[in-house]
Amino acid sequence: MTVSPFGSEAVDNNDAFEATGQRIWNGVRDVLRDKIAESEYDRWIEDLRLVADLNGEMIVAARDPLAFDRVTSQYLRLIEKLWAAADPAERAFKLICWRNAPADLRDLVDDPWAVEAPAAPAEPEAPATSSGAGPAMTFDTLVTGPSNEIAVTLAKRIAAGLPAGTATTLIYGPPGTGKTHLMQALRQETARRDTGRRIVYLTAEEFMSAYLDGVKARDTGDLKKRLRAASILLIDDLHRIAGKPGTEAELYQNIREVTSNGGQVVLVGDSAPGEANGFGQRMRSEIKGATAVEVALPDADMRREILERLAGHIAENHPAFVLTDEMMQRLNNGIRGPGRELTGAVWSLYTEAGFGERAPTMEMLEKIIRRHAGEQREPSIEVIKRATLKVFPIAKSDLEGPSKMRGFVYPRQIAMYLCRTLTRKSFPQIGRAFGKRDHTTVLYAFRRMEGELGKDQELASDIAKVQAVIHELMESGQN
Repeated sequence: MTVSPFGSEAVDNNDAFEATGQRIWNGVRDVLRDKIAESEYDRWIEDLRLVADLNGEMIVAARDPLAFDRVTSQYLRLIEKLWAAADPAERAFKLICWRNAPADLRDLVDDPWAVEAPAAPAEPEAPATSSGAGPAMTFDTLVTGPSNEIAVTLAKRIAAGLPAGTATTLIYGPPGTGKTHLMQALRQETARRDTGRRIVYLTAEEFMSAYLDGVKARDTGDLKKRLRAASILLIDDLHRIAGKPGTEAELYQNIREVTSNGGQVVLVGDSAPGEANGFGQRMRSEIKGATAVEVALPDADMRREILERLAGHIAENHPAFVLTDEMMQRLNNGIRGPGRELTGAVWSLYTEAGFGERAPTMEMLEKIIRRHAGEQREPSIEVIKRATLKVFPIAKSDLEGPSKMRGFVYPRQIAMYLCRTLTRKSFPQIGRAFGKRDHTTVLYAFRRMEGELGKDQELASDIAKVQAVIHELMESGQN
């Protein structure tokens, strides 16, 4: 028990984080009022302001250098002693001059002497609705394949309480690739197992908002208490706090507390450890010391499964909403972004089809693809060749050469077909680019691929794979 100097009230150390900074500061000032002359109190102490609970320090500000110097020379030791005796959280006390306050603190806290406007009434929350809602984010509904299987396995191990490498894990990858779905699935699976472990999930923005609210309220204890009691702490969209040193320092301290108490921390971001720019040295070290796994863009088979699952989910309540194989192939080829963009296009098609009450048509689908994909930039023949060579293990000389071996002819015909469908090049122009072949050779390849495409799933999959690589190359600036 720590006895408060503000009367007979005692504060249990277990309730340290419940102690409100402002309440303690008010008590300190009450004691000072009794200990020093009234004129001195009114001139120097009354005007001090508790401005923030920041990085484990309670920061009190004097308005100007004169007040700062006077309080520092005459009363600071007494204030520090009173604060230390009263604060069960044992936070350090720091006096600053507001006029010389650092910019990052001024960004967090408004002028402490400004008159505060009354808070506007909160807007009523809109009722939740399940209309058009997607499937629950669980492991069962998460499409798993080569791009995310290691991350999924790792998340399942964490949910099961099995060893998963270091106490801090980083799951990273491009936006829209299902990282948040993975985190929610981990959260749901841990709760389903009912192991008694406490799991806390926050986006980086939610953490930052809660932290800034605590700073402005002069007490971040509630946030600390919530996070540090976690058995598993999940922080999504980590990259959003890069370049915000105060927020980053607070998150770092909480990560260290959770892991030192035997807990697991899972961070989710867009960048690999070596590319996590904008963070301070300590956080960069934490990220680089984590077990890191990548979630990459889905391949053609995963994209197809994403489409099939979502269409099936919608059709459960809207039987008219049926996507044919041709529609799925067109969506797969027309929307080349990550899974989020693919599902967004399906939900747009659902809306276009009278919210699932009418059967979607190819005309509707083409309208949605134009809306989502925008004006398509035309790839060059060289980009199509490079993409083909990335999918098929052959040399460029084999792709352009005279060999009639199926292992060379098959990818060559796919490349010719894509050159004709994705560019405005003529058959003679394409033939010249492939070893100065006659235009009839290209025409034959095109007609053969076009005729087999609707019947041969392997061919459709291979064409989709090459198209995906073309998209990646163009996204990287190649043309």
